Formats: sequence, C-alpha cells, structure tokens
Amino acid sequence: MSVSTSCIKLCLLATLVSSSFLCHAANSDLSQALSTSQARLHSLSKSGGQLPQSQISLSSSAWLNGLPSISLSHLGSLDNGNSYEQELSLNLPIKSPALHSSDKQIKQLTQSIQAQQVALQGLYLSGLLRQSLWEHRLAAVKLAQLDRKSQLLDKLHSQQKQLTDAGELPIAHILLLERELVDIALERVDLNQQQAEALALYQQLTGQEQIPQDIAETARPLSASSQPNDILAQHPLWQLLSLQKQQQLLIIQSQQAGDKDPWTVSLTAKNTADNQVDDQQLGIAVSVPLTLGSALSQTELSQWQQANTEHTLNLDRTYIELKTQLKKLEQQQQNLLDQQTLLTQALHLSRTITEELAKVKDQNQVSYEVWLRRYMDALDTESRLALNQVAQQQLYSQQLQALGISL
Repeated sequence: MSVSTSCIKLCLLATLVSSSFLCHAANSDLSQALSTSQARLHSLSKSGGQLPQSQISLSSSAWLNGLPSISLSHLGSLDNGNSYEQELSLNLPIKSPALHSSDKQIKQLTQSIQAQQVALQGLYLSGLLRQSLWEHRLAAVKLAQLDRKSQLLDKLHSQQKQLTDAGELPIAHILLLERELVDIALERVDLNQQQAEALALYQQLTGQEQIPQDIAETARPLSASSQPNDILAQHPLWQLLSLQKQQQLLIIQSQQAGDKDPWTVSLTAKNTADNQVDDQQLGIAVSVPLTLGSALSQTELSQWQQANTEHTLNLDRTYIELKTQLKKLEQQQQNLLDQQTLLTQALHLSRTITEELAKVKDQNQVSYEVWLRRYMDALDTESRLALNQVAQQQLYSQQLQALGISL
C-alpha cells in the first residue's frame, strides 16, 4: 500500500461527533441537583453562626398596634386628708380597620417577596450549576476530539516511521508529526484543568461526585421571540423589585392616611372617697385620631419620593439589562447556526483539499509540511463543528437562565 493511499484512508476516517450530546436532558436529574444545592446552602447558612430557625420567634399582633399599658393615679386633698381619688386604667392601642387591612396586604406582599427571593436564589444556583455542567461538557468534547486527533496522528506516525527507518522518507516528516503531538499534549493539560475545576464546582454545590450525562435542556420550550416582554416580566429579579416597590407604596399610603395612629381603648376603674362618700366607678374610653389631611411630614414625603425614584430606575435598568442580555444570546445563537453551515462547507473543502494534495505530494509537487498542515486543518475544522453543536445547547441553557427559568 502506497503512502498516498494510506494517508487518504486516514483522512477519510474523520467523522462528525456523535449526536448523543444532542439528546434531551433528564430534567429530574437537573432538578434534583438544584434541590440538593439549595439544601446544602441552607445547611451551610445554619452552621455559619446564625440562630437556628427554631430559636427565631418573630410575630405581629393581629389587632394591637403596640403593647398594652397600665396607668395608676392617686390624688389626695390638701384641705381634707380623708379625701382622695384613685384611678386604674388599662390602655389598649387597637389597630384601626384601615391599618388592619393595610397590614394584611403588606403581609401578603411580604410572603410574595420571600417567595421571589427563594426563586432568585434558585436561579443563582442554577446559573452556577449550568456553568459547571457546560464547562465540563465542553472540556470533555475537546478532550475527546484531541484524543481522536492524537490517535490518527499516532497511526500516521507509526506508518511514516517505518518508511523513514527504511530510508524512503526524510526524518523531518517524523519531527513534524511529533511537534503536532506535543501541541496536542499541551492543550490537553489546560483542558484537564478546566474539566477538574468545573467538576470541583459541581461537587461543591451538590456534594455529588459524578456529573449527569444528560444535561441538554433543549426539550424545554423557549418562546422568548413571541412575547419577550411578558416573559421578562416573570423573571424573579423583576418580580422581586416590582413587589418591593408595591410594598413601599402601600406603606407610605398607610402613613399618609394616619393609619399607624392607633385607636386607644381604655378600661378604667375609679374610686373616690371622703368622710361621707365612698364612690366606685367603672368605665370605658375610646380615643380615635382625626384623619384630616396628610399625616406625613415633608421629610418623610421627600425620603419616599427619592426611594420611589430609585426603585423605578432600578426596574428600568433591570429590564434593559435583561432584554439586552437576551437579545445578545439570540444573536449568538443565530451566529452559531450560521457558523455550523459554514463549518460544514469548510470541512468538506478541507477533506477534498487534503485528498487532492495527497495525490500529488509523492510527486514532489507540494511539500509534506503543506499536506500535513492541510490535514491538521481538516481535523481542527471537524472539532470546531462538533464543539459548535455543543455550544448551541449551552447557549440554549444560557437563554433559559436569562429568562429567569431555573433548572
């Protein structure tokens, strides 16, 4: 078998990466990884010097706007030492009906805010998990391509060495191949480190030793192009900021209406006595504040206006950032699709060029170095095409992350 025929056959061994990386993700595995990460984070926060949840007892009264108070008074006559007046009052600061309704709304908003904070934490952990999963996967694909490239070069090196030892080829051919193998080994070192760092991050987050095999999320719907505004409005960060603004508005409206001023109910026992009379009385008194005008001071109003402006700017900035990020990812996705088409064409051309050069290099019409460089380009193009397919799946996960969709 001639060297040309052997090299041509080696070139034809190059194939596209297996489509096994394009399979749908096992959502249960990814969801379980997220749940495990949240549980571990909660456990770490509890062991970080914070009080256990069982020792935190916070509550608010449904009807009282403060603590009850007791007032006791004793009045004696200066003219008649036998005349005195004693009074005992129990004072209850009762929430007004308006404040009771406002507190109920604030409580509901607070619960919604807490739910969004939990969702935002889940989204943050999802981002870290997605980062570790896809960095590990990309490194694995690159390593697989390097191994395959190295195997092909080893076979070619073995064939060339036999011809070189027989004196049919110069030793420079072997040295060129060995240099390519050294470059592959150097690249493999960096990829091994990248893969190890990604695995360490995943293990730190989940406590699991192995990364799931099925990590693609392409089975999950991504309809950002149809109604992007509605989708972004469901983003946990946007929801959190919006709810916080609503809560602040409700609080200032309650203050303006004077709802925080309680209705004071006093239960009074009074004893009046002198030389002739010993009178005992029981009574009740209600003190209701008059809500005329606004109960806000100019300072309070100015502070709220400033805080409200900052909340509005925060919402606008967040929306613009989310929309810009999503648009950027959509453009990157289209760019990868365009690259895939061009890389497919480039791979076909590289294979054809390598085959044609192999036919004439034995006739000294082209140098061995030129042929080897074209051969390496064909293998590199094949690797880029395989990585492009994985990068599309990774970008899909990044789009889900940008939309606020957790694992």
